[in-house]
Amino acid sequence: MRTLRGGECLINIVHIITGLEQGGAETMLEKLVLTARIQSPAVANEIISLRPVGTVGRRLLELGVRVRSLRMRGGTSAVAGFPTLVRWLRSSGPETIVQTWMYHADLIGGIAAKLAGLRRIIWNVRQSALAPEALRARTRLIIRACGRLSRSLPERIVVNSRRAIEPHCAFGYDPRRFVFIPNGFDTSAFTRVPEMGAGLRRQWGIGDEDLAVGLVARVDPQKDHANFIAMAKRVSRVIPHARFVLVGRGVPQDRDIELGIRNLDLQDRFVLFEQRADIPIVMSALDIFCLSSRAEGFPNVLGEAMACGTPVVAADRGALPETCAGAALLVDPDDPESLADAAAAATGDSRRGELVEAGLRRAAELTWDRAARETDALIDRLLERRAAA
Repeated sequence: MRTLRGGECLINIVHIITGLEQGGAETMLEKLVLTARIQSPAVANEIISLRPVGTVGRRLLELGVRVRSLRMRGGTSAVAGFPTLVRWLRSSGPETIVQTWMYHADLIGGIAAKLAGLRRIIWNVRQSALAPEALRARTRLIIRACGRLSRSLPERIVVNSRRAIEPHCAFGYDPRRFVFIPNGFDTSAFTRVPEMGAGLRRQWGIGDEDLAVGLVARVDPQKDHANFIAMAKRVSRVIPHARFVLVGRGVPQDRDIELGIRNLDLQDRFVLFEQRADIPIVMSALDIFCLSSRAEGFPNVLGEAMACGTPVVAADRGALPETCAGAALLVDPDDPESLADAAAAATGDSRRGELVEAGLRRAAELTWDRAARETDALIDRLLERRAAA
């Protein structure tokens, strides 16, 4: 099916995503369009960001991927940008496949594609916890709208965890349209680099004998940095040499994080850093990776930690049991004391060794090649179905 006729590209895929700052969905999209299996001579990938082009978008532009931005920021800008999106999609050709990423893009991109006369539409859902405390009220309204439209807009809805299906069906999503494709990781890129990790620890002022517990996550209510800080207070009481590291977009500037650390008198215990690209080095500098999120789908950073041989402790949320498959210590998500106890338990030589080995095995099962192949197969099935129709 993927052949060239006179040099013509037969398959055009337009990805529409809410934004292109660093994040899990954005990273998966970046890997997809850069993978040889997807980015073949017979396939042209284009990305449209509803919001301004961010860190991921700039990287893709530098590598020659076509990236356009509608620069929507909500309100009137979203209304003004919608006709442009329809026009862009209409000009892409009637055989174009449209893949949308995350709820806002699923809704706006799906409607725009339909109005542009395109029928090959795939939604991507990257969330599994839909509790009120995990989502803004406006986002919940958009999810409900997507649920109503799921029977008429997308041909398929990709989820990266099976646990995501049931809560979305409760919001009205069509259960027949879901396709499970787990996230994948390049285990050759994510591997432990002890010497570089030791160098980063020295930059942070963390000694060889100190216990470094870290979280890599952007500032977002779902990441629940307050839970991590509460955990740190409890750990510091029983492990005097414990130090804590927060890395992510917006972390050093966030007022709530600063006040939370100060109120618990932990200023000397914390290291705060902005978003970094050298995640294998960060993971190699940590003794324990602690994911304190109140809501998660399939967090890339968790797979990256396991691939780097960093023991994982996490709040038992969303699809984490499915993601970890026993390779992490999962605890009560509403109890920082339990998170602290698990972090302390993970420091023991025996338990630490078990977590490292289990994490490496689990990461090896979640290969990027597998995710790319399954995505490619989905597109082939969609094309075959349309051709038969």
